[in-house]
Amino acid sequence: MRLTSLSRRGFLFVLLAATTLPAQQIVGNARMEVRHNLPFVQVLVNGQGPFTFGIDTGTGGEAILSSGLIQHLRLQSTGETEVHDATGVNRRKVKVLRVHSLKIGTVEFRNVEATQSPGSMLESIDGILGFPLFREYLLTLDYPHQQLTLARGSLPPANGDQIVPFTMPDEVPVVELNIGTQRIEAHVDSRGRDLSLPSKFAQNLKFVSDPVVLGHGSTISNEFEIKGGQLETDIRLGVYTFPKAFVAINPLFPIANFGAVPLSNFVVTFDQTNQRVRFEAPSRSIVLSAPPRGGSGRPAPKPGPSDH
Repeated sequence: MRLTSLSRRGFLFVLLAATTLPAQQIVGNARMEVRHNLPFVQVLVNGQGPFTFGIDTGTGGEAILSSGLIQHLRLQSTGETEVHDATGVNRRKVKVLRVHSLKIGTVEFRNVEATQSPGSMLESIDGILGFPLFREYLLTLDYPHQQLTLARGSLPPANGDQIVPFTMPDEVPVVELNIGTQRIEAHVDSRGRDLSLPSKFAQNLKFVSDPVVLGHGSTISNEFEIKGGQLETDIRLGVYTFPKAFVAINPLFPIANFGAVPLSNFVVTFDQTNQRVRFEAPSRSIVLSAPPRGGSGRPAPKPGPSDH
């Protein structure tokens, strides 16, 4: 059978994904369904369920539970903590709960510290799994094949190619993007939507045409207008280029956000121990087009200690 150039690249990409993970001592995997830009998995909580949980690499707590799930399981509060949204300013006190067991596929997490969802943040799902929950594993989110994998081991050192370093302020991963000749930090945020830039940074960039209103976003206590436009310059992450990408512009968030729209092109593996992340995609040039109208905000309260 003769493979076309496109199908050959796709074959090599699948082969690469299949051959790199087994060497990392896979301990479990689960189907990952992506809905409304958010990846979901089925989770057993204290042996009951399954319940539907989103995976949020932009949340700096182990888990967030809906009020309905807390009532259903009759979980008791062990205290209070403060949560804040992505601006880092707006804060609210919420209940802390100790969950004896969270189980994803065959992998069990014991004695998980969870918080109650503030307000109506979780109206249609049972909870959120935050980035720190996976600290002891290599966490792989395979967007093209909708698969979550957990493995033991480590990624090779960052090489500026597929593997790049990240920092962890507030226990969420932050990578560096290159926009033309400028650099900016960005959350790798599986519950965000677009590739978005803070307004103060975007105002110094050149756009193909004037940015337009995409919709409205919200935080714990703020609602705001979100604009977007196509850049005249390219964006780079490691070896990958987003030529003249369409980006959202956020007036409140202090750093950029690398959300579900760009992430959907990748198999992403996080190594929290060594603070490295690998991005695997069949093409090194990825087009980010204008999204459908209707908003791209991220109401993202993040549980964390009160001194964050």
